[in-house]
Amino acid sequence: MKSINEVKQFIIELLKLFPNNETDLAHIGKAYYYANRYALEDHGTLVSTHSCVKLDYGPGIDDYREIIDDLKDEGRIYKKNRYNIGLKDDKGYEDFVKFPEVVLESIQKAYSTVKDKDFSQLTDETHSFQSYKKAPRYSVIDYSDDIFTKDEINEAKSFLENIPVFKK
Repeated sequence: MKSINEVKQFIIELLKLFPNNETDLAHIGKAYYYANRYALEDHGTLVSTHSCVKLDYGPGIDDYREIIDDLKDEGRIYKKNRYNIGLKDDKGYEDFVKFPEVVLESIQKAYSTVKDKDFSQLTDETHSFQSYKKAPRYSVIDYSDDIFTKDEINEAKSFLENIPVFKK
């Protein structure tokens, strides 16, 4: 449940950055990918451990429709139409989680990356990522494929495989 609350808070924080506190689901999905990637790359953390998955139009939030429906049912957002949502007056609501400053910075950086791009630009850009290319359809995307070189990944795997096991 914690990861779902992190995703809900991510969506709220992201909507606060868009003009009129509104955007479409594609921008939310791509920003989620970027926010997690930037948080991992810059700070060694994630916005949420909730999965980012390979969708036909690029990376997106796993179970995003249910999460959006929950936010709507909770009175936090409204749906303009099938693909666009907006933030309701957020006064009087408690945060689902309190993000550390580094996570908020990563969300801001992700917003800056996606805000001026249209659907086609976002799709073309994200389809070029190694993580997207490697992931089977509707499966989890591994951010490390876009951050680390193959040598760095192999070095880390080798390290993990060779950690001594202490027996009693």
